[in-house]
Amino acid sequence: MCMAAKCGVHYMAVKSISSFYHFLSQAFTFTHQTLRGHTLREIKMADNNSANQTSSAEMVESNQDLLTQILLHFPVKSLLKSRCVSKRWLSLISDPQFAAKISHLNVNLGPSGLYFYGSPFGFLNFDTNHNMLKVPSLSFLNVTGIEILQSCNGLLLLLCSFSSDNDSGFTYCVCNPTTKNFVTVPLPNATANRSIAGINLAFDPSKSTHYKVICVLMNNMQYPNLNEIEHLVSPTYQIEIFSSENKAWTDSGGPFEAPHYTDFEHGVFCNGAIHWLSPTDVSLYFDVETESLKTMAMPRIQTGGPSGYWSSQRFPYFGQCAGCLHLTEVDSISKTRFHILEMKPDHSHWCVKYRVNLNNVASEFPEIARRYMDEFPTLALNNVEEIEVQYYAYSILSVVRGEKDEDVEVVMVIPGKIISHNPRLNTSKLLSSWRASNVYDCMQYKWYNVFHYVESLATL
Repeated sequence: MCMAAKCGVHYMAVKSISSFYHFLSQAFTFTHQTLRGHTLREIKMADNNSANQTSSAEMVESNQDLLTQILLHFPVKSLLKSRCVSKRWLSLISDPQFAAKISHLNVNLGPSGLYFYGSPFGFLNFDTNHNMLKVPSLSFLNVTGIEILQSCNGLLLLLCSFSSDNDSGFTYCVCNPTTKNFVTVPLPNATANRSIAGINLAFDPSKSTHYKVICVLMNNMQYPNLNEIEHLVSPTYQIEIFSSENKAWTDSGGPFEAPHYTDFEHGVFCNGAIHWLSPTDVSLYFDVETESLKTMAMPRIQTGGPSGYWSSQRFPYFGQCAGCLHLTEVDSISKTRFHILEMKPDHSHWCVKYRVNLNNVASEFPEIARRYMDEFPTLALNNVEEIEVQYYAYSILSVVRGEKDEDVEVVMVIPGKIISHNPRLNTSKLLSSWRASNVYDCMQYKWYNVFHYVESLATL
């Protein structure tokens, strides 16, 4: 729990030194007990004398280290509004190192909301007090069209299209929707013989103030005659890295082959690496710091499907939250259950972290249960025995974790609603209504259409 919450002080947008003094006078007792190494004898004496609380606040405000420690416990949205207190405050809050310290404190905090690409609602706010968090619009980009490609620890990777009387085209952008800052990224070195297979963002503010953009280029195969098509070989790929530090694209390693149908388009950054799924028994991940490409084992392939492959129906979700890489696996025996797997930090194997029984979800939200006869009347007429068979219509959008193990929510879209389910407490709740109630609209939204919004002070 944060400092102001413990001492009963409400967060505010501090807009003047005097209002800050008032805040400090309320938070003072907790401050000198908590901030070890920053407690001054004069401050303790002032705290014991209520008449001198203002002077003690002035003393704190003049102490750079103590002031920094106090501001680190402010929510990001309050810090943004508090930049107007003075030039000194603006400089302190805008310092990249201050932003890095904020990230260290909030490393286990989940997102404040979700962006939905191409959806009728656009943004889902996790804050129950909707007045506390305004919808983080991207209109400040002032472009013709925006496609969100990835979210990564407070930053968004975007594909922006523009059109004017003199020019038109597209460009990549990295933006911070919290601070409304953005930069353009030059296009990768794609050619007629090398196309973009996927482009991903890597940013860990707890380790560096710089970000990197990872592009996987596919070397296109050319066949002089049709007879050579019978002897297809796997394409080769090349990784290029753009660093915000040197502002240039550079090759990383040499050409490599990848497991068949590796999804380079929807990479997930977690614990310093970009992870790409493949529908085989092996997937890939790229360690950004060491620039090394490695393999990670996938859960054992079940029998019944094509040899050596699994389908997206078996693993309907792949993502990360609070430094944990997650994969959901539908139970092969009972389709009414799925497991949330977590990858070990050393990438050695997946383990079952949570179990979800959809029967429990249906007890609170019965609309998740559908009958084949209702959705597929023609099929039902031809197969009378299937008329009463039920199935569950849902799509997993995100797994959101908090500081505690029981603070986990599986965000799902079901016909007419967006809900969350806590597998530890076995409780479900409504997050938002949704005007589309048919199964098709429900099932078309996947995890790669949803992007975390994390409040951040990261500079670009």
